[in-house]
Amino acid sequence: AAERLTDRTHRDIDLIRRTGKCPGIENYSRHLVGSAPGEPPITLLDYFPVRHNTSRFIVILDESHLTLPQLGSCSAADRSRKAELVKNGYRLPSALDNRPLTYQEFW
Repeated sequence: AAERLTDRTHRDIDLIRRTGKCPGIENYSRHLVGSAPGEPPITLLDYFPVRHNTSRFIVILDESHLTLPQLGSCSAADRSRKAELVKNGYRLPSALDNRPLTYQEFW
């Protein structure tokens, strides 16, 4: 498993250097943007001014009776799936940081 992950990582880094991208580049997002382990990922919400305390905006959630519960379940399901991939040597542990926001992080 360690050899497979090492080979994949070296291949990905080579592709990133040559082309600027690779399959699954999102799994390296923490390293590319300099985030700390466990820190919420950068999302579209970070580009709205309220995140910087400069003004307010409104988010309209269509089908909110479906959307709001999904905020929690998407994060849990993503973590469970990626934890297995990390455990079995298919992804680096940093892949866990490329995830949906939790309910608390969204609000």
